[in-house]
Order: sequence, then structure tokens, then C-alpha cells
Amino acid sequence: MKILLVDDHQMFVDGLRGMLLGSSDLQAEVEAVHNGRDALQQMLAVDFDIALIDLRLPIMDGFSLLEELGRRENLTPVIIVSASRDPDDIRRAKSLGAMSFIPKSSSGQRIVQTIEAVLAGQLVYSEETAEEQDLASLSDEQWASLHNLTPRQLEVLRLVRKGLSNLEIADQLHLSLATVKTHLSAIFMALGAKSRSESSKKAHQLGLD
Repeated sequence: MKILLVDDHQMFVDGLRGMLLGSSDLQAEVEAVHNGRDALQQMLAVDFDIALIDLRLPIMDGFSLLEELGRRENLTPVIIVSASRDPDDIRRAKSLGAMSFIPKSSSGQRIVQTIEAVLAGQLVYSEETAEEQDLASLSDEQWASLHNLTPRQLEVLRLVRKGLSNLEIADQLHLSLATVKTHLSAIFMALGAKSRSESSKKAHQLGLD
């Protein structure tokens, strides 16, 4: 597993790197950079499994980095690790695609558990606003409508996430192969994805369980 750390405090980076390297659960390779610009370059050049990013960074801050990653359609899961406990920072990070927001004071066990949960496709936010709780409790039909998908397209997307081939999806849903491909094209367009794997990752990032 490749993990990128993005923080400008060397002591914190060293401590976090040591904890991650010492975790038998992760078996991680860890790289670190100290500003948002270098982080963007690394994340565009290297296929990281996950990135742990501070908000207060030189040259390009964490929010700007999240925005740029979104524009570049980079799907690396991001956990914000910050000293901030400002609810507005948490909401903004979440809206920009961060999968979790945890304090720098978190224990090593919590950080590892959060990484494992995010890698499993979960959004991990311990303190949610009422609005965020409402979003988390959307029905399948509401989630599909929110993301411009039909109920049938949502069925296809769920089967894609289970690893079924186009032919298997066609058989299970009693559709023609051409119809499945049409649904997939619509799903890719709605989610801004270019492939089955990207659509699955984006569905995770958008909160589909």
C-alpha cells in the first residue's frame, strides 16, 4: 500500500510515518511532501492508495489541493488530518471530496482504523451536521436522483461495484448487452468517470453504501 503524507511540520510527519510503517495491518510504503504544490505533482505522477493531507500548507493549502484534484479527476482517497476543529472546515473538506476529517491528536489506532475504513469506501466523519446526517440517510432512489441516475442505472452501478461483467449484469437484470452498455455510458457521464473502476470509486466518494 502506498500512502502519501502532506504536512509541513517535520516532527509530525516523522511521527506519523513511523506509526504507519510500524503497523502490521497496513504494510505501507510511505512518502511525504511538505506543500500542496508538491503533493499535487506527486499525486498526478504516482498511483497512491490514499493521501493524508493537512489543511494549512504553504504554496497551496489543503482546500486548494482538494479543488485541483477534483478538477484533474484524481480519485486518490483523501483523509484530512488537521488541528482545525472548525465545523465549516469539516463541511468544506467533505464537500470537496475528502473521505474523512480527523484531528492531529488522533491515536495511531484511530488513524489506522480510519485508513482501513476509507479504503473500504466509507466516509468517516465523527461529527456531522444535521444536513450531513440527512444526506447520509438518503434512500437509494433519492441518491440516484441527486446524482442524475435512474433507478435502473443505480442497479447497474451496484452490480458494477460487485465486480460483475457487462454480460453478467445483462443476465441478472434481464437486459440486452447493448442496453447495459448504454446505462454504463450514462453512469460515466453522470459521475464524471471514464471507466467502471472510476465510477465505482466516485460512487464511494459520493456516499453510496
